[in-house]
Amino acid sequence: MNRQLQDVLALFHQHKINYWLDSGTLLGLMREGELLESDKDLDISVWDTELEKLQKILPCFHQAGYQVYAAYYQGQVFKYNLTPANLRKLRTVDINIYRKAVDYAWCPMNYFKFSASTKKKDTQSKRSFAKKVRALIRSAWKKLNTKIALNVHIDRLPWRPFLVLGTWWIPAEFYRQRQFDPDIQAWRPLRWEDYLAYRYGNWQQPQINWVFYRDDHGIKAKIPVDLIGLD
Repeated sequence: MNRQLQDVLALFHQHKINYWLDSGTLLGLMREGELLESDKDLDISVWDTELEKLQKILPCFHQAGYQVYAAYYQGQVFKYNLTPANLRKLRTVDINIYRKAVDYAWCPMNYFKFSASTKKKDTQSKRSFAKKVRALIRSAWKKLNTKIALNVHIDRLPWRPFLVLGTWWIPAEFYRQRQFDPDIQAWRPLRWEDYLAYRYGNWQQPQINWVFYRDDHGIKAKIPVDLIGLD
């Protein structure tokens, strides 16, 4: 397994933080047996009940050379982004914090309004331009994160006008049971195949022109307050 991911998870294991690998990290390890080359983040998820333990190890990441960025929605932290000083050699680490609403697990998500189109069909030139714009924004944002420890409230000024908000909205059954995978030395959802099918459809095959906020079935284009309490 990737050495950086091993080092990150070692802290989780040492402090008995209940987590699971998620999103592109889980997809790559389950499908390819390694991290996806195109995915520049390590994706880890936890329940909000682990928040206190998680916050205790954040100084350890800072000492290891990561800048810690926190994202908030309605005053509650929902994500920690760990940005390494050396972006050429290491990936950023995204830690999503999920909460429960009836039969769903939810976590806010956001992206910059001018990052790309959400339309299903675009010309090749538009897709190419959008891809370059997304890459430029992502690179600039990560470089900023290496210099400044930001606390971003996505639903407040000055950030709100520049962001599109949505929600990770996942059937809680996928996250209730975890299993330690000895091959990757990490925890993953027990029903990981069903989970990946829910998120990606035909997850066994790489998808062309994939845009997470447009194509991921686990995302709802509504803010959390419009979803909480709905079946």
